[in-house]
Amino acid sequence: MKYINFVLFLLLFTKCENNSVNSQELEQIAVDFNKKGPRMIDSETRIENIQIKGTNTVVYNYTLVNLLYENVDTTEFKNLLRPGIISVIKVSPEMKKLKDQKANFEYCYSDKKHHLIYNFKISCKDYQ
Repeated sequence: MKYINFVLFLLLFTKCENNSVNSQELEQIAVDFNKKGPRMIDSETRIENIQIKGTNTVVYNYTLVNLLYENVDTTEFKNLLRPGIISVIKVSPEMKKLKDQKANFEYCYSDKKHHLIYNFKISCKDYQ
């Protein structure tokens, strides 16, 4: 599934070198990633930026460049995407340090006109 491919792409950008991650390190990860600007993950998906909320929530903001909100079944969208992302978080060695810190993740998807399609959160309870 191509959505899992872009999740793996993002995991590479959230890899940390130390045994733990603090909020300053998370902020630096976001700053470094965002310096490069929005980029296409695949033919349908562009990551706009990464944000940090609070002390331990990583927010990924995406645009689905060929979709309009009114053409998306949001329930099906969530049901297709969320379990795959949780699975990748569970098994990815790159996410270990964030998981050890009980980081939370938020995924925000907008359509090509920047209308929010779906926003879902993954807490440490979801991936443990």
